[in-house]
Amino acid sequence: MDLVAIIRCWSSANPARTDKPVTITGREKTWSLPSALGDHNLSDNVPAAIAQVLVKRGIDTPQKLASFLDPPHRLPYDPLRIAGMDDALKRLYAAVKAGERVGVFGDFDVDGITGTAIISEGLSSLGMPVIPYLPHRVDEGHGLSNAAIDTLAAQGVTLIITVDCGITAFDEVDYAKQRGVDVIITDHHLPHDGVPNAVTSLNPKIPGGDYPFIDLCGAGLAFKLIQGLYDFHGQPWDPELLELAALGTIADLVPLLDENRYLVKEGLRALANTRRPGLRALYSSARIDPEDISAETVSFQISPRLNSAGRLGDPMDSYRLLTTSSPEEAGALAHKLESLNLERRAVSAEAYEIADQLVEDLGELPSIIVISDERFLRGVSGLIAGRLVDRYRRPAIVIAVEGEFSVASGRSIPTFNIAAAMESCEDLLVRFGGHSQAAGLTVPTSAIPQLKSRLVAYCAEALETPGLIQTLEIDAVIDLGDLNVEAVRWINDLEPFGPANARPVFASLGARVLEYAHMGREQQHLRLRVEQNGGQFTALAFNQGDNWKPATQYVDLAFTITNDSYRGKGAIALKLLDFRPSQG
Repeated sequence: MDLVAIIRCWSSANPARTDKPVTITGREKTWSLPSALGDHNLSDNVPAAIAQVLVKRGIDTPQKLASFLDPPHRLPYDPLRIAGMDDALKRLYAAVKAGERVGVFGDFDVDGITGTAIISEGLSSLGMPVIPYLPHRVDEGHGLSNAAIDTLAAQGVTLIITVDCGITAFDEVDYAKQRGVDVIITDHHLPHDGVPNAVTSLNPKIPGGDYPFIDLCGAGLAFKLIQGLYDFHGQPWDPELLELAALGTIADLVPLLDENRYLVKEGLRALANTRRPGLRALYSSARIDPEDISAETVSFQISPRLNSAGRLGDPMDSYRLLTTSSPEEAGALAHKLESLNLERRAVSAEAYEIADQLVEDLGELPSIIVISDERFLRGVSGLIAGRLVDRYRRPAIVIAVEGEFSVASGRSIPTFNIAAAMESCEDLLVRFGGHSQAAGLTVPTSAIPQLKSRLVAYCAEALETPGLIQTLEIDAVIDLGDLNVEAVRWINDLEPFGPANARPVFASLGARVLEYAHMGREQQHLRLRVEQNGGQFTALAFNQGDNWKPATQYVDLAFTITNDSYRGKGAIALKLLDFRPSQG
């Protein structure tokens, strides 16, 4: 994402902050500088700072580097290595031959929507009648339901394939069988107490499997199913499905390593040249240059728009945007999603103010923040929880109180498994599920006080205080004079960036300040011009304007690299994560 896009994204998504100062132990960032670079077998042609980044990520030999930058041709892996895939393919082959009508039931987020589109397009291309089904977040809630099964069965569906859900739908799968409907589950969430009695459950996380990569998301597993089906039929699968797999993989924040890295790299190339009218219309409405699409473009500009339908409207609108062949329909849907995204921003800003005040009212903060209110909308509770985690550096659960039952979303810090915390309160819950870093639950409203106290007690015991200290991990120290074209090329070669392959964080110590200026409606942002040993750059610090001391002449900078389109193609800027006056 370039400088213009970053400023635009921050200005719209992060209006001027009115946060009051909060006194929390460890609130100030602690920089964790890397150890001196030890022995490695990388070529001397690799710049020292880049070598430090690579070695820190376990890439310390030419072979590992080559495998990372240019994955071997064994990718994507043979889908038959996923336990149960052969049973799924036999059932689908029979369905194709018999002309059965298949329902594809997905989750209402980007991962579920794109996975549903992958399977629906893949089956439709084989001539199979397909009915996609994405539940309404408020009216139906998360996961396969008896009502959805009834709706699909009434339309003649005899086989349901789940996407990004279903691994805990024991009762619902049994109900489907009673209705004469088979179920194939594709889900990447952790199973609990076995798996449902479905035709099969495709999930590399099921104990006993030997698939070489367990961190596929829902869309990734959907792609593997279609890849396997087309291999089974002796036909090539459509490379355009990689566009959808990349969108879901990036949006679901799974590690961008191994097969996920392959799916995203190939998918980003396809996204830059997409023929889908819906994506082209979305690019236009979001002012996205297809040539500059990266994983961060997907994360900050594309995913929020696709997710807005599931948060505040009907997720089928996003599905139709991705799958339509009509430019007219695409334009109308892109406009609708743009409006929903603007509404989502406004609702989120209002909800965050309420949430922040509730946290302030707690006084001394517990190890986990659990807040509830009738004014919260379940569609944005996860976003609010995420912002609370960023601000207070501790797990957070935001409960939308809705009547007899309330719905919550939680987000966490790397050192704490929030799904396990919810599981410890399973006896209080109607349902729960998710990952170590993001999970959700439904709870009787009357049980909220007990849930809060149980979660706080669990967290106080399970989470060590040092985990709450905000530490900024520096990958490498670099002199700005060494931040040249070659170093930038190496950094770009490490893309796509995301979980388990984060954009490298560099530190430059003792840079000279040439000029500074405040930006933003409330002057909340800061722009610096800095120089060190001949290297001169623009540095941008968002929402850090109040931290600037005008007399500062030399600064230590912690930053990532971003494009600076103001200064021409190929120019770069420093996106400051933190800065401080240099000590010498």
